[in-house]
Amino acid sequence: MEDTIRVILPEKYDLVVGDTFQLFYRGVVEAVNPYFYDIVSVCEKGHNFPRYFEFTPEEEGEYTLYLSVFSNNKTKLAEGKTRLCVNKPSYNIKKPVNILCVGDSLTQSGVWVEEARRRIADTGGEPAGLGIDGVNFIGTCHNGKSGYEGHGGWQWKSYLKTQRDKTEGFWIRHNSLIDDSDQHSLWKDENDNIWIIETIEKNWLKFKRGENNTGNLPDDKTKLTHLCNAQHTDDLVISEICGEKKNPFYSEKTGKIDFADYCNENGFDGIDIAYFMLTWNGLSGMTGGFEDACKDIISQAKELINILHSQYPEAKVKIMGLQVPSVNGGTGTNYGAVLPYCDRYGLTRYVMELNIAFEKFTMEEGYCKFMEFINISGQFDSENNMPAMEKCVNTRSPKKEIFGINGVHPLKEGYLQIADAVYRNIVKSINELA
Repeated sequence: MEDTIRVILPEKYDLVVGDTFQLFYRGVVEAVNPYFYDIVSVCEKGHNFPRYFEFTPEEEGEYTLYLSVFSNNKTKLAEGKTRLCVNKPSYNIKKPVNILCVGDSLTQSGVWVEEARRRIADTGGEPAGLGIDGVNFIGTCHNGKSGYEGHGGWQWKSYLKTQRDKTEGFWIRHNSLIDDSDQHSLWKDENDNIWIIETIEKNWLKFKRGENNTGNLPDDKTKLTHLCNAQHTDDLVISEICGEKKNPFYSEKTGKIDFADYCNENGFDGIDIAYFMLTWNGLSGMTGGFEDACKDIISQAKELINILHSQYPEAKVKIMGLQVPSVNGGTGTNYGAVLPYCDRYGLTRYVMELNIAFEKFTMEEGYCKFMEFINISGQFDSENNMPAMEKCVNTRSPKKEIFGINGVHPLKEGYLQIADAVYRNIVKSINELA
């Protein structure tokens, strides 16, 4: 029986004049190893290379890109097509544009948010910024000149919570050597409760509960002892501890999720465009397959977006897909041999299913007029922009290979690629508002 290969392309990609667009085959061809097959891109513009298609447009226009996958005897196994919509930046903004970016640990640092803002609002740099005035990135989290909402471990349903869940997890201040290679390692407190590192910041670590952990949160002045999966295994002494953060969209005044009150309380003049990048979290609790998980995610997304749309009916909502995870060991480094996260190709299929589900949602009647989907996986080089290290090829050889040390959290270069995808969409969106 021949394997089933799928080419999963969105209906369109946004491009910008003078900006190099690359479509990485690893992010749109669903196969354990896409390079086992013959992949060919055909378009009247651009270039077909072994790992990606590349196009630097010089003028506005629209082009159809066809992508086909062939066997060794040139039998076509799968095909797809997408539109490349090239926009030229407009500098004629009628009024200030407020952009809200919402996400989980991939947004928590704000790196992609600040780079998208820089490319739109600043001048200079590489690539050079456009210097467009009147574009504001709002939120209670900050990186540089950007505001946003990015909270490690959060899902769509997290932004629907009306109160803190004290049983979930906690943050500790630390000065340890913990880094990305220790993501999702397991630790034990003095009462033998198991805790998992979920989010890593410079001075703070967030822990979630391990399996069967219903115990109380640890006290400060106690320590956590390494159990498995970490590269840095010294005891973690808790000097400062705090609980889960409050949902920024929950209003104590109105007792509900309230984007209008969120803006009023923080001095934001409304929301014109909202970008959502969720969710790598919550898969361990699913009872069915990835398709079932996607159904639950869409249901939660609809609930949150319905609230936003009811209060800001003119706001445009953009749902961003996820990037393909580490392809060279990062999922095993972070998640050991525990399903579903240790299954690299399984997570890749999840990304593909989620992309399909998100795009279908944005095209539904009642949503398509104010929503659209942005495919991130095709614009992200998961082979080169994920954290990695040199490691001996086996325990008896000094020969080294490149080995992934984080499953889903990119290097800075990866976050910049996410920013590029958002930048291209913002240019198009500003043109529509101008």
